[in-house]
Amino acid sequence: MYVCQGCTRRVGYLYRPLYANFGFVFSLHSRCVQCGSVAVQRLKKRDKVDGFATNPLAWIQLPLGAPVNRCGACRLQFFDWRKPRRGAYIAD
Repeated sequence: MYVCQGCTRRVGYLYRPLYANFGFVFSLHSRCVQCGSVAVQRLKKRDKVDGFATNPLAWIQLPLGAPVNRCGACRLQFFDWRKPRRGAYIAD
């Protein structure tokens, strides 16, 4: 959380991980578990180079056969049943 010196307005999120988890659970489209970004791409199979989420909210969907998604902003992979938002993916 930052405060602007000119207008004393608060900028940023105080609890970014809490915001990301809240967005992941209650969003209509797939969101990143770590950063909360909607820039998500669905993958055909797991990529060995990029990291994988350790968040239990993402791993709960594995036994149900959820597909692998990848965040374009932080390059994190995770499981999620919801479809990515159309046109929101950031190309590398």
